[in-house]
Amino acid sequence: MKRSGRRSRPGPTPRRPSHEVSAMDTSLIITGAFLGTGLLAYVVIPGLLVMWDRVLDHMEESEENKKA
Repeated sequence: MKRSGRRSRPGPTPRRPSHEVSAMDTSLIITGAFLGTGLLAYVVIPGLLVMWDRVLDHMEESEENKKA
């Protein structure tokens, strides 16, 4: 039996997404982008360069040991 005036699904009424972005949301996005860029530039990339340098050093040492 269907009741008139009632929704068929229980729970809260779904809200329509707002197309407006508040100033706080924008500032959080910009801050997150700067922090992410800084983390990438000062931590991740130098770490990868150091690891690659160690790999190359290990490869050189293993070639010298094979020749000797």
